[in-house]
Amino acid sequence: MNHGQSIPQKAGNVKGQLTEAWSAYLQQFSWDHFSTFTFRPIVRPVGLNRQEITYIHPESVQKALRRLINELNKEIFGQRYWKRPHEGIIVAAAMERQQSGNPHVHALMGNIPSRISRKGIESWWFEKQGIARVKEYKHGMGAEEYLSKLAYLFKDGQVEIDLLGPLEHYQPAPRY
Repeated sequence: MNHGQSIPQKAGNVKGQLTEAWSAYLQQFSWDHFSTFTFRPIVRPVGLNRQEITYIHPESVQKALRRLINELNKEIFGQRYWKRPHEGIIVAAAMERQQSGNPHVHALMGNIPSRISRKGIESWWFEKQGIARVKEYKHGMGAEEYLSKLAYLFKDGQVEIDLLGPLEHYQPAPRY
């Protein structure tokens, strides 16, 4: 008798299947950029010679990313782009924290015309939030897998991949 068959699958196997399913889901879209967005820590003076360092809240991270998407959509699709919910740039984003506790976001971005400069996006982000690295997306280099990796899945039991833009209206659960 093979006892291995009666033992339930380990959680790691389920996580691996979810990672693969998210990766396959993300591969069906046409991406233009793979980006990393960081945030400046908030430094406040406490007393004469001390400082308190705090980090941006996860909800503020999402608001900042939505602000960037809104600005890009207005530039690309016009001021009233939001009246056409199926138009706009598409974004798949995942947040993680650095060892210091400060968050950063990895994002795949699509539906961005070539007239929109990657350096322009980086400059806008630097002025508002922190450092951005916006790279040209290269198919087959593993960006979808990186975004879907186990580090982004099952944090506190939740999937933390946000789909934004027109993808926000259609977020099926991946099948595994």
